[in-house]
Amino acid sequence: MSKFKTISVAVGMLAMLLLPCLTSCESDKENGYEPYDPNKAITLTSFYPDSGGVATKVILNGENFGTDASKVKVYFNEKEAAVIEAIGNKIYAICPRKPGEGDENNIVKCKVRVQVGDKSVEYPDPFTYQIQTVVTTVCGIVGAPDDVVTGNLAQTSFPLVTYLAVDKDNNIIASLRNRNNYYHENKVILVNEDEDISRLLIPDSGAPLNQPCMLDDGKTVYIPTDNGLEYWTMSSDNMWSPIKQAMKPNTGETLTIDFKHSFAMCTEDGNMYIRAKNGILYRVNPETGLTNQVASGLMSGSDSYMAFSKKNPNMLYLAYTNNHCVYTYNIRTGEHRLLAGISGQPGYIDGNGAAAMFSEPRQLILDENDDMYIADTNNHCIRKVTSDGKVSTVIGQPGKSGYQDGSPEDALFNRPFGMCINNDGILYIADYENQCIRRLAIE
Repeated sequence: MSKFKTISVAVGMLAMLLLPCLTSCESDKENGYEPYDPNKAITLTSFYPDSGGVATKVILNGENFGTDASKVKVYFNEKEAAVIEAIGNKIYAICPRKPGEGDENNIVKCKVRVQVGDKSVEYPDPFTYQIQTVVTTVCGIVGAPDDVVTGNLAQTSFPLVTYLAVDKDNNIIASLRNRNNYYHENKVILVNEDEDISRLLIPDSGAPLNQPCMLDDGKTVYIPTDNGLEYWTMSSDNMWSPIKQAMKPNTGETLTIDFKHSFAMCTEDGNMYIRAKNGILYRVNPETGLTNQVASGLMSGSDSYMAFSKKNPNMLYLAYTNNHCVYTYNIRTGEHRLLAGISGQPGYIDGNGAAAMFSEPRQLILDENDDMYIADTNNHCIRKVTSDGKVSTVIGQPGKSGYQDGSPEDALFNRPFGMCINNDGILYIADYENQCIRRLAIE
């Protein structure tokens, strides 16, 4: 049995064990516990269980919690838990998702703190949190014909899936590529896991479409064509009706774009940025399409995929696919700096900065902590890069292609291209050769 299945069974058994306790808690409340007294101290004694993962049900024991759960807060480290019940000497809470960074064994030692009103008290012993990582398939069928089939997710199939974006309503926008004809039958679909449905948005874009970029309104997406000046835009405000547009040079500017692979939205100035394969970085006004050059000499000759930092909106991260490395570019200072990998040398090594190696990294995303997740295509795995350049493998078997859902010990990919992350921190992966969209939960 895999680690994930073992944890799932354990959580289920724990839920059954807690039922009598919760019934007792309700009985205690009916018998009348005193409300919280701000003139008395909050006393903590113990909590059970002392270990678990996301959604583990925890009973916290002590005194002077009161009976109004809305006034009680429980924290695992600094991550707030859901408080379900408070009955004076007990609190029933649900452990939150990933309350800290794990050690080499994916263990997080959590300080457990109870706050009622303006008083806050911490248990002396920690809660041991086990980070769980698991992959499941959202939609797509390995080996399916190139025809796109939409409807419920179980029947949804498509050809090669390349790059992804997700909006504020958890709609996934996916670019699809025709395996046999480069300039025909390339499409875009929408997938909604919550509603169990997919539908076609662009039936034939002509040239392939690359990495979608979701604007900061969370409902408007821009998708660049592989070559030339054209791009597509769609919005949930107009029912995702596709509009084909073209970049236009500002007065006195010249656009020399051979191939382009991704837009990146900058919240600092409200513009999109795009880098051509010839190494020129451009700034694009999303409303008018007017475009001007920002920089040149950014790794000419390589494809690239980009995203801006969430904590430092001037910092652009670039994965240089053909050069097997990740750089940063500061749009204020113009500093272009290696973050991780060895330029021009493909391989696989976890490590720090230039000690790490990639093999054709593509779409990258950043979470709320500015940790980067990146599709390492030819290594068939998903890598993580911290803001200081530490590279680790999240899931997938380096150098081994295949198709299998499950835990890090089991999961297999076949040349993942794209990634996106929703507001709940769930990662979605475009598994290119497996013709499917996979769901990666790190909890």
